[in-house]
Amino acid sequence: MSILGIDYDKCNMCKNCVNECPSYFSFDADQKKIVFSDPDNLCSRCNRCRCRCPEDAILHENMEDVLTFEGVQDPSTLISYETLNNFMTAKRSIRRYKKKKVPRDVMEKVLVSMTYAPTGANVRTLRCKIISDDNVIKQLSDSVMDVLIASGNAKYGEGAKKAREMGFDAIFYQAPHVLIIHSNHPGDAINAPIALTRGMLSAQSLGLGSCWIGLARGVLASNKDIKEKITGIKGNVWGVIILGYPAQRFYHAPPRPMIRTKGLDELD
Repeated sequence: MSILGIDYDKCNMCKNCVNECPSYFSFDADQKKIVFSDPDNLCSRCNRCRCRCPEDAILHENMEDVLTFEGVQDPSTLISYETLNNFMTAKRSIRRYKKKKVPRDVMEKVLVSMTYAPTGANVRTLRCKIISDDNVIKQLSDSVMDVLIASGNAKYGEGAKKAREMGFDAIFYQAPHVLIIHSNHPGDAINAPIALTRGMLSAQSLGLGSCWIGLARGVLASNKDIKEKITGIKGNVWGVIILGYPAQRFYHAPPRPMIRTKGLDELD
């Protein structure tokens, strides 16, 4: 999978590729044409050059077609700020779910949204484990609660103990699906939350609810035995969410304090 050069029959000399990626594209004044050079094979295959090219003149090998759809040139025409902001503000952490499982085609749409999340240096090493077996989810929930109770933490340990006495799943809230993002790349510690956030917003657009489960992520990240025996994951766990059809409805969005910001007063 690599960029090979320029199709000069198509190139209109707009120089978008040069402006976008001067590390590998340059204008040869003697030949009066744009040239591509990557002798050390350092190109990250981010495809920004291909996406900036209006004539599809970037030659490549074993790379998928770039996507074209109405509004891609000006994303602000796709959705208004008010609609998008209201949609994101309405996002709630769902902790009550219907027993209904999410169909594969719907789950795949969530994963597609996660796939297109930006990553540092276009690293694409994230992997996703979906657990849908109720027995496995319970086993994982019990194991996480065991660790919390054994920790002696006044807040989480005591909470887990009381939840167990009540027969309540205080980890996954009896959600039908648990999604675990993992990899062996340290940069994915940042990439994973971005992908999961996109997935949760995409899920909401499909009528699904979700919730970030930090306690499960913490236990899986620090307990190799639980991680490998129950989930089969051998890499680093970067994030855990639950997913399903919500069995609760919110009639209002809570207020939030504005992020404390310096420099805003300097703007017109």
